[in-house]
Amino acid sequence: MSRTNDVLSRRTAAAQESGDLADHPMTGTWLVYANPPLLEDLQPTTWAYFGADGSVHLMFPLTQRGPQEVVFNTSYGGVWEADDERTAHFTATQLLSDADGNFLGTTTVDGYPMVSEDGQTFIDDGARVMITTRDPAGAVVQQFPDPRDRPVTVTKMSPGNPGFPEGTPEAGTPMT
Repeated sequence: MSRTNDVLSRRTAAAQESGDLADHPMTGTWLVYANPPLLEDLQPTTWAYFGADGSVHLMFPLTQRGPQEVVFNTSYGGVWEADDERTAHFTATQLLSDADGNFLGTTTVDGYPMVSEDGQTFIDDGARVMITTRDPAGAVVQQFPDPRDRPVTVTKMSPGNPGFPEGTPEAGTPMT
């Protein structure tokens, strides 16, 4: 294990043991407008969970267009830690396969979202995002910063409020 990974593991473990993350405003479930693999595609509506134990789970559509054509992908799973009182650093990985079930490799994202002062939204402007793709054997194929000039925007979910922007119909409201 590299020295950097060892330090990150010890910091994450210490935060998990002390319960520090339970009070961090990033902890919770969020409705996300995420960036897709292809720059021209619209941001899909997804969700993210940042656990008080330092776990992170990012859900994306099960298929997506990308440099390898249409691929099937898992949700991202990983870990997060507090970067400061409102910012977090997460590292999460998803597995990719083709329509025949062949494993294509992985995509890992390192993100740095910042929670708003009121704790109800967060944004990741992409300035520090790093994306790493690996082949099926785990060898790094590419590593690059997020090439998009659009932030990932997010709203905290709560009972009765899934986090969609104002102007979208409320639950139980008939659409005409």
